[in-house]
This record gives sequence, C-alpha cells and structure tokens, in this order.
Amino acid sequence: MSVTLEELIYARLTGNEQLREKLTKYIDAPAVFLQKCPDDTADGWHGIQYPRADYLVDMTADPERHSSGIVTVNVYSNDTGKPPEEIAPDVRKALCNIVMQADERAYCIAWERTELFEMNTVQSPNTLVNGCALTFLLIAFPRQETKMPDPALAVQEFLKQWEPDALIIGKDHIESVYEPSDKRPAFYVRISGHKENRATYALRWIDCMIAIHVIAPTPEGRSAWCRYLADTLHMLGEVTMLDGAPMLVMDLAVDNAAEYLTVGQIAIKAQYALANYGKYAHPLKDNYFDR
Repeated sequence: MSVTLEELIYARLTGNEQLREKLTKYIDAPAVFLQKCPDDTADGWHGIQYPRADYLVDMTADPERHSSGIVTVNVYSNDTGKPPEEIAPDVRKALCNIVMQADERAYCIAWERTELFEMNTVQSPNTLVNGCALTFLLIAFPRQETKMPDPALAVQEFLKQWEPDALIIGKDHIESVYEPSDKRPAFYVRISGHKENRATYALRWIDCMIAIHVIAPTPEGRSAWCRYLADTLHMLGEVTMLDGAPMLVMDLAVDNAAEYLTVGQIAIKAQYALANYGKYAHPLKDNYFDR
C-alpha cells in the first residue's frame, strides 16, 4: 500500500533522534502536527506545550514534472525550551538529501530559506513565543519511459550496469525512503527535448537532449560522480538501446554549478534512429519478378 507524502514527512520528523529529544511530547509522541498544533489547553500536553512543530504540504501543478510544491515547517518555542534556531538544523537534516517514494512517485525536498518570527498565544497573551518558518521546495521525479526505442530506458540501463549499487530513480524500487551517499548516490534520467535531425529512405535520425541528475549529499561527491560518468560516456561514445541499436553521444557537457535536483549537472545531446516506413510501396516489395 502506497503511503502519502504527508505521512512520510511526519515519519521523518518524528523519527529523527535529535528532534525527538528537543521537542516536547503530545500523548507520548513528539509534538509534530499536520497544518495546526492543538490548543495549549488540550489534555495531551501534560503541562509542557513547547517546543513543538507543525508542517504543511502545498502541491502545485508542473507541466514537466506533473507535480511539485512547497513544504513549510514551523517550529515554536518559549523561554523554557530550546530556541527554534537550534531545532531548525535538525529539521533540515531530517528532510533533505533523501529520495522519498509517495503516491507512486519519487520526490526530493530542498531547503530554500528560514525566517524567524515572534507571536503571542491566544490562551496566554502575555507569553511570547519565538518561532522559525522553514520553507522547502518539493520536487517530483516522474517516470520518463515512453516507447521503444526509449532513450531514457537506455541511459537508465547503462547507469545500472556501470554502477549497480546506485539508485536509479524510475527503475529501482524505493522502500519509502532512500538516503543517497557519496558512495551510493541516486541518478535520475530526464528527457529535456527531442527533434528530427534528418530523414533517409530507411531511417529517421532523432536528436535527443538528455539530462542526468546526480544526487549525493556533498558537492565533492556530486562533482566526482559527474566527472566519472562524463569520462565514461566520452570514451564509449554511445549507449546501446534496448533493441540493440546504438544511441550516439554527439555532445556532452557538465555543469557542477547547475541545480542538481531541478536542472541536472550532465547535459547530453544524443542521436538515434527510427525505422522509416514510407508511404510509397516499392514494386520489388510485391513479388515483382513472379508476375
């Protein structure tokens, strides 16, 4: 049974050991809530209402990725608890640099900004509550497979053959959450565009623009994997498609400064051929010599 994104985020926040130690409890569970915290007078607090957190997932449509959005986590504390700015790094650690499988789709969360604020509670107007709002970008990784011959499947298979320990998003099974490392990263193959290059009698040659996203926790790890994959593709010069035909690597560029979750660091211009079935039926095709 597929879990929802909200359930996975709750599990990550409440399962983080540092957050469990710093947040108060509500009915024997870490005080993390979807959308809104209970009132300070609720029985589940057992007299200690802070520090606590709530979160919200706001999904939006994306023409390329089907869905994306914003995840907001608010951390609240008073003078007796840990300051919210000390809890914020643990929230970031719990949610970032992971690949989540929810609603039959893979997602990554990237931290965007943290803003501090102050507020007064309705029940205790004279009590000052300090807080911080953490905003994360939610990025979806939809499956890229189309029809044979499939350039996305070909590059996925190439990556899996060369690095079987890495996670190939869209190909490998994800058990709720995968945590990439510098030794075992995650790769995502995205088709950014394609167009016809030329047509011959037998074949139509297609230019295909492919992006490879290298997902690892450190810049050094991502840079090393980009260099390794680029050098390998440069030396091979082609990728074998699943029908056995070659897909030629015409051009390849690496940009380590590119946003690795949304853009991808490796850009490939590849070329492959489709069988061209023309409308004209050649007479030799119809037993011409038997007439």
